[in-house]
Amino acid sequence: MGINPFKDSNLDDLQQNISGFLYSRFGGLLRSLREKRRRFTAKGKERITVMFIPHTEKKIINFHISIFAISFFVGTLILTIVITSIFIVNHSSTIKQVSKLKTYGTNSKLQVQKYKEEIGRFHSIFQTFKPEITHLYSLTPGSNIDSLWARGGVHSDEAARESGELTPPMELLDFQQIETELKTSREIIGQIKEFLSYRKKIIENTPSIWPVDGYIISRFGNRNSPYTFRPEYHAGIDIEAFPGSEIRATAPGKVEDIFWDSNLGLTVTVRHKYGFTTHYSHCERVTVEKDQKISKGEVVGYVGRTGKTTRYMCYYQIKIGTEFVDPIPYLNRIMH
Repeated sequence: MGINPFKDSNLDDLQQNISGFLYSRFGGLLRSLREKRRRFTAKGKERITVMFIPHTEKKIINFHISIFAISFFVGTLILTIVITSIFIVNHSSTIKQVSKLKTYGTNSKLQVQKYKEEIGRFHSIFQTFKPEITHLYSLTPGSNIDSLWARGGVHSDEAARESGELTPPMELLDFQQIETELKTSREIIGQIKEFLSYRKKIIENTPSIWPVDGYIISRFGNRNSPYTFRPEYHAGIDIEAFPGSEIRATAPGKVEDIFWDSNLGLTVTVRHKYGFTTHYSHCERVTVEKDQKISKGEVVGYVGRTGKTTRYMCYYQIKIGTEFVDPIPYLNRIMH
């Protein structure tokens, strides 16, 4: 059988001791708080009389109101003023932000309108540029102008309404058209560049400059001989020039022959690419040797009147294959 060391009398004594200890320690504080509460309640319940005294002989109006009621009214008023002030400040800020957004919206509209005008202007400029590209493209071999700027069907407003789609603005359509045509132009310019590069090689190796500074006194073709006055075939042109003027090769090539002829006098023959051969006759002297490679514009001799001639001149001939051709169209390609 267990033994309880604590008896009921001992528990009561412990509780009384604890209560006495707490009361001795915090009793004064509790009494002070109770007293302050009592005074506060008494003060709040005090009434104040408010009187309204008219200037006439009417009855004086008065009423009684407690300090608690006044405090509640004043607190409510202050809280209402604070909340109203916050709302007013927020509303003012909102109005300013709306005003800024309106300003930004106006500026955005102006910018969008400016962009539309620039796109329209660029579209107009490009439309005037297209014929030039078309003309250059037509000069290239194998060009098909009909399908150059071909496009698909136009997205009409009626078809858009039937399908429920939104019609894009005209500026966007113009911009898309410009983008497509610019891509086409880039391809065309690439083809033209390739063609011109090929043509450049041909032009560089084609007799295309004047062999000497002077004046043509006799053209290519049938003429009356200045010596026998009989009809004869003139296979070149006579270019009169000052004695000793430089005679230049009209295309790059290789000196094929240097010879003397009783009629042509001292003559230099140069072979070029693409079957061209040029002849320079009546030279006073030459500055090149047989089988020597020369460039376009390089001096091959000097103007004289050797052979059968009474004037200082250069008898200039162009042969393609085995046929002599008129040199004048080649001189007119690039004037010297």
